[in-house]
Amino acid sequence: MAPGVALPVADALDTVAARAVATPAIVVTGPVSSGKSTLVNALVGRRVAPTGAGECTRLTARYVRGPVDRLDVVLADGTRRPLPLAEGGRVPAAVGDRLGVDPADVDHLLVSLTSEALDGLTVVDTPGAGSARRPRGPARGAADAAEAALVVLPAAARPADVAGLADAARHGPAGVVAVLGRADTVGTGAEAAAAADALSRRLGAQVGAVTPVVGLLAETALTGALVTADVAALRALAADPGTDAALADPDLFTSAPSVVDPATRSRLLDLLDRRGTGLAVALLGECPDAGVGEVCAALLAASGLDRVVDRLRAEVRGRSDLLASVAAERRVAALAEAERLAVRADRRRGTAGSDDRDLVRLTDLLEDLRARPLHVDVALVEAAARHASGALPLPDDLAADLALLAAPAPDLARRLGLGGPGELAGHAARRAAAWRGYANWGTPPVRAEVAGTVHRGWARLWGELTR
Repeated sequence: MAPGVALPVADALDTVAARAVATPAIVVTGPVSSGKSTLVNALVGRRVAPTGAGECTRLTARYVRGPVDRLDVVLADGTRRPLPLAEGGRVPAAVGDRLGVDPADVDHLLVSLTSEALDGLTVVDTPGAGSARRPRGPARGAADAAEAALVVLPAAARPADVAGLADAARHGPAGVVAVLGRADTVGTGAEAAAAADALSRRLGAQVGAVTPVVGLLAETALTGALVTADVAALRALAADPGTDAALADPDLFTSAPSVVDPATRSRLLDLLDRRGTGLAVALLGECPDAGVGEVCAALLAASGLDRVVDRLRAEVRGRSDLLASVAAERRVAALAEAERLAVRADRRRGTAGSDDRDLVRLTDLLEDLRARPLHVDVALVEAAARHASGALPLPDDLAADLALLAAPAPDLARRLGLGGPGELAGHAARRAAAWRGYANWGTPPVRAEVAGTVHRGWARLWGELTR
């Protein structure tokens, strides 16, 4: 990729180039007990990601599409050791004990699944913030290879809580899909939506819009965990007049007299929690003949996962080339910084080598990357995400132009009521001039920055149409 540099640097740049054309990866990150792992299971379509506070929840795991279900434990030295999945296809607990290795020597878990949900996307599950083992050193590699981030937030999250969750989140909301995890613990659907909107306004400058989701309901609905016997128990509970009152408290629900035994009720809480159990009971009370499929469809609709998937499709898969380019630039910048530190260390030791030349070439490459027009695209996407979150109020005409440029359509001229490329070029020139003037004449700084970005977007479009 870059002739004339030392072999280690050339290898590192080849790795960057390979990542830029690989399947896009999204890192899932969030605090401990935020509902992160259940959401990962829903996304990959299997109950495979470990939950709770065991050893495996403190390890980074990469979930990829493969010809067979398989688990490989990748050690810090790069070697892989295969390990059978546990009963039910889950990642087993105590990986270190099973392999006879220290968990600290495990870099990450590589989980291959036949799930169609992983077509065109790799999902990287990281230890929760506040975990005893956050990725660091070599163990950060699996997470750093991600182009985008799915950030799972609690309702009380503050800007300072977001900063350390994911590298992608520190680069603004482009490529970040933020969700309010375990939204059922906030309240009803309307209350959860209000809490997500409040998070959007509070954190939108960092993560954009926030979507409420109940990962447990999505996981149960999509992974085949709910079986006919469970629905039969729910149907019996729907016919029991004491069920509604018992659902007010988990302990009361499992211990109160009921036509369903305590162990089964406890299983239902594990699968559905109280909200999902109440929803299923209500459905079966109205439609006693409903089966597993109907109950799962209702759970999936209530989970909000469809809105998360729509955002992943539009904001990650739909922008995969843009996100890959941004990530490649970020990785080259990291290589240049590492080389700069190496040069400084050599100079302190009084040694000299090819590091100086490598640093110059990496710096030149980084400058070339940063000169590309994609930075206008990134700025437009990020400004649109901040505006959509409610964190960045804009005048209607500026918001409309921003929306047009952040998600351009091939029929832009027709959408604007223009006759063709010539009229569109004239329109672009006029809008570019208007927003440049707006940005330069006493406009508040935040709006001026957006207006300047929109100016550059229209100016670029004019340049493309008049070449």
